[in-house]
Amino acid sequence: MDYIALDVETPNSKNDGICSIGTLLLTDDKVTDEWYTLVDPQDIFEDFNISIHRIKPRDVAGAPKFEDVWERISGYMSERTILAHNAEFDLTVIAKALENRHMPLPDMRYICTVNLGRKVHYNGTNVKGDLVLSNFAKTLGVELECHHNALFDTRACAGIFLRLSEMYEFDPGEYVRKFVYPKPKRPFCGRGKAGAGRQSSR
Repeated sequence: MDYIALDVETPNSKNDGICSIGTLLLTDDKVTDEWYTLVDPQDIFEDFNISIHRIKPRDVAGAPKFEDVWERISGYMSERTILAHNAEFDLTVIAKALENRHMPLPDMRYICTVNLGRKVHYNGTNVKGDLVLSNFAKTLGVELECHHNALFDTRACAGIFLRLSEMYEFDPGEYVRKFVYPKPKRPFCGRGKAGAGRQSSR
């Protein structure tokens, strides 16, 4: 199976644009290419986001825009299985950026290394803190030199996937999911009047 691992950093809490991206191509468990760029999100930066990734507006002056980045990676995104740590976040950011620009969203399939780690390493137990990228990489002995740098986070994500593949026997295809956006709305179950025919679900 061919993969593209990726990580994005966002400029603000809207999470519909990116200010940096890292990608890494895996073929037959071998890294064949990697790429990193700052991105001009054409939007405001918020202090909280800057405090995480240390990217400031002046850093992205003259950087490629999202459309340029998408032109480079879109083929890989539809042809390869995507690897990302907390993949729904990264892919939703990309989906929103495409939506804002009235650009089509391709069919994308992904493996989330958070879900993979929970299932194969922690046997499905609820260990959310242990699965934070920096913590999980340390647990598995995967190098993460500069957390929240998109390229280093991408390398760590790919490293986690490869390390889990070495440690456990599993079929990666069983963990592939189709990315869906927008998310289907959950049906609203209104509460009846107090005491009126209420039944326990336990």
